[in-house]
Amino acid sequence: MPVTSVIRALVVLLASCGGSSGPAPVPRTAPTVIATPRLTSGDLEVGKVNGRPVWSSCVATQARALPVAAGTVDQRRAEALDQCIAFELLAQAAETHGLAATHEVADATRTASVNRLVELDFEQRYRTADDLAPLIDLAMKRNEWRMHIVQLRSSTYARFVVPPHAPPALDARAHALAERLATELAGETGLFNVHLIDAAKRIAAGSDLALETADVKPMHHDDLVEPYAAALYAIPEVGRIAPAVRTPWGWDVVLWTGGVEPKETAREALVAEIFPLARHRQFQLWVTQLAKQLGVHIEIDPATAGRLDTEGAP
Repeated sequence: MPVTSVIRALVVLLASCGGSSGPAPVPRTAPTVIATPRLTSGDLEVGKVNGRPVWSSCVATQARALPVAAGTVDQRRAEALDQCIAFELLAQAAETHGLAATHEVADATRTASVNRLVELDFEQRYRTADDLAPLIDLAMKRNEWRMHIVQLRSSTYARFVVPPHAPPALDARAHALAERLATELAGETGLFNVHLIDAAKRIAAGSDLALETADVKPMHHDDLVEPYAAALYAIPEVGRIAPAVRTPWGWDVVLWTGGVEPKETAREALVAEIFPLARHRQFQLWVTQLAKQLGVHIEIDPATAGRLDTEGAP
């Protein structure tokens, strides 16, 4: 947690207890100490506040957080040192007010400890896709198809059915009705399946021919019968129809309704997309491994947990 955030938190806590306008109350028990420990073996004492050290790591952290516009390197360093001294002063003031043991401070300390562990032991270990090569390779095998997405078109057809071995006259009548339908809708754009179906039902009314309509899921050209596929894949845009076409089942008028557009994706781009998910998966494994290493035993009270709302209250 940046030092400035801790300062703001302590200022809020002090203000909630009436600020420091009067003498600090003497705690009945020894105050909880929240002094900052040495963070690294190379940490240096750059000063003391009431005998407690101000560390170089604090100054470095605060200096990095200051914008370049804050001044020269020396000016930013001096400002950072002032902030670290202020932090120590506020920390000692919080202790004398008995605030070091409050829920807010304890929770902030716990959160900062967790964040630091994650930063040092996880984030720095798994920074790039190369650090997760086994997981990435496995995910790529499952998602390699996404590098070469082919076009899949969904459609709706209105079919004037011609049964097998039907007389030529019936075939001709079906052809004529399909031509009427195709001619009526040929210039239309932005059509939906309901437009095609309603028009087909109107044209087929009073005829002895069977009308069949259906929606067809997105399919590749090669997965459709050739006459139907050729008609569908020749339509210039979604929401338009193809001319009437003879298929094995009758005369069809086909509408292109949507589907999947073709897309080529470089391997590097797909890896970059997969990496956050793989890293999240690795984080779950990392937490599980920590639990095993520490011999952690987890117990949950389902009855109590089930009564909690989103705010954590029963």
